[in-house]
Amino acid sequence: MSEVLQITSPSVSKAQKREYDNINELPDEVLISILARMPMKEAARTSVLSRRWKKLWTSHPYLVFDGSNSLRGIHYRSEQVLESEQFKYLNWVNDVLESHHDAAIDEFKIRFYLDQCYQSDIDDWVRFAFGKKVQRFELDLSSSRVISHVQDSGYELCSHTLHFQTPLSLTSLVLKQVRVSGEVLENLLSNSPFLERLCIGASTSLVHLRLAGPSLCLTYLEITACARMKSLELDAPNLLSLKYSGQNIEIRFIEVPNLAEVFIGGMFVETCTRNYFLPLVPTFASQLQKLVLEMRVDERKMKLFEYPILSQLKELELQVRARDHDSLLCLTSLIQASPSLNQLSLELSWSKSYTRRRVMKVKRHHYNLKEVEIRGFVGGMVDSEFCIYLVKNAIMLEKMSIDPFTKNEKGGGNCFKAERARAARVRAEDLRSKYGVEDKLFQVPKFLLKFYLLVMSSVSSRALASTI
Repeated sequence: MSEVLQITSPSVSKAQKREYDNINELPDEVLISILARMPMKEAARTSVLSRRWKKLWTSHPYLVFDGSNSLRGIHYRSEQVLESEQFKYLNWVNDVLESHHDAAIDEFKIRFYLDQCYQSDIDDWVRFAFGKKVQRFELDLSSSRVISHVQDSGYELCSHTLHFQTPLSLTSLVLKQVRVSGEVLENLLSNSPFLERLCIGASTSLVHLRLAGPSLCLTYLEITACARMKSLELDAPNLLSLKYSGQNIEIRFIEVPNLAEVFIGGMFVETCTRNYFLPLVPTFASQLQKLVLEMRVDERKMKLFEYPILSQLKELELQVRARDHDSLLCLTSLIQASPSLNQLSLELSWSKSYTRRRVMKVKRHHYNLKEVEIRGFVGGMVDSEFCIYLVKNAIMLEKMSIDPFTKNEKGGGNCFKAERARAARVRAEDLRSKYGVEDKLFQVPKFLLKFYLLVMSSVSSRALASTI
């Protein structure tokens, strides 16, 4: 064995050295391109290879400073621990920026909890990134330690920080728990001719925002948890997708000819389903293809509302907070108002109630609905009733997926979750056997239940409906 080692190890060593020499013969531009495909921390470690490699990583075009993992658990620890982590984070960012030599960067991300005490440092980072013609910029200063709707001590993005002589190269801008006013955002957008994506979260300074102009390239807009916001005006000819979640506000749609996807949630959704948002939908109802609503089931209010016809709607996702005395059948009027609906996704969050359950009877046919996904299924009267209704009335139904977990939950590794999955499985199988639904796509992974109901054709659907 030792003889083999003596013979082979020099050849292996030479092969490795030859490979290393071949890499070193590549021009700097190629090596920098290779490093750009590595995480920044990994790329920085190559600086120990040689004098040449010591400088190469400093031209990395993606500067991602994600310190969110070090924040976990700090909520339960002392302020001294938090300050120590913040000090380490600041040193990390500042050291990298001092070493960086490239003239331009593609991406710059800050993800860590910092407040106005670090205003000067953050201002310098913003100037650095925008001075390097950054294309994708994210400043996420959020933390579970901070209650955003009462927090006024966060970092403020001011107009003097954004004072540049030439137009910005931004294509994407994400600001979370950053105090930024509508005026600053409007000035920023007017100086960003290529901006396509704008996300604002938990800003206590945003009250009024007007996005307008024929040269506006914005295709995606997201505004969430801005507690003091009062109005939003949209004159955005290129806007494709809008997400709003927060307080009740006035939304004015001036010109949105390409708007195809809308997400509405938060407190605003409590009124949007009856008298505030959906009455505005007719201005773009003919083009809307996907609608996502966070909502609380309120049978009395919802059944009184006449939904506008969403003639082109193909996907409907409902994130529903329901009580065990509610009836999900009140959602069928919205489904009925979507004659082209192809996919329905329902995610349920449950709460207990001691009120006697009201019986609701609905008879509607849905002619295009083919796929249904239900998450948070427990197999109680409420969700089972809704499943039975769809099996009866979705004439072209091909697949129904039932999952006991919501998107935010992880299946397995937990006795309670495993037991819940088993209970949901038993109830789902009862539904399948009771109503004779074909099971060619029936699948049940170990913990995360996937139960499919397959109706092979409209003929078998009608035959099934007649037997129920």
